Amino acid sequence: MAQQGPNPIDIYELTRGQFRPILSAVASSQLSSSTPCTEWTVQKLINHALAVQQFAQDVLGDGTVNPGIMSDIDHPLPAAGAAAALDSITAQVLETIKGLDLEAVVETPFGAMPGGKFVMVPITDMIIHTWDLAKATGQNTTLNTTLAEVGYNVIVPIAPGGRENGAFAAEVSIPETASFQDRMLGASGRQP
Repeated sequence: MAQQGPNPIDIYELTRGQFRPILSAVASSQLSSSTPCTEWTVQKLINHALAVQQFAQDVLGDGTVNPGIMSDIDHPLPAAGAAAALDSITAQVLETIKGLDLEAVVETPFGAMPGGKFVMVPITDMIIHTWDLAKATGQNTTLNTTLAEVGYNVIVPIAPGGRENGAFAAEVSIPETASFQDRMLGASGRQP
């Protein structure tokens, strides 16, 4: 069966390319600033974003899978720096997904699913947290329109479960005529 929808490798590269400049522009004086993720500071948000990509690598690369790493965020940023850590982990994930049959089913903590479908969740996490980080640090919050549409299409079916387990705040009502970015943010409990 041919893959449906956007190519996860292309979307991962585009997402990383959008997130990295936002991350690189964060000043050390902003690390304790609040974010749209009300329980997290900028530093905790960055640690989470890095951990989600490590989780993706562990699932897809046959590592030791520990979903708890995504919430283990109360520590300093990596000694090499957040941008270097992002470069390292996203390079690993890209190498892994380029070597996979993305239609092949992988075991995840959320059930068995094609690897290409699974990787869209950590991609969407990075898309949303690009906006969060930009918003928290006074940067441009306009997301790539392709990524906003991808994020919206991934988030809508998983958002109810995310709200049930506390990953998302209550949905913010956004008109159907709004942009994919605003609708994605609303579905994930954010006020655009």
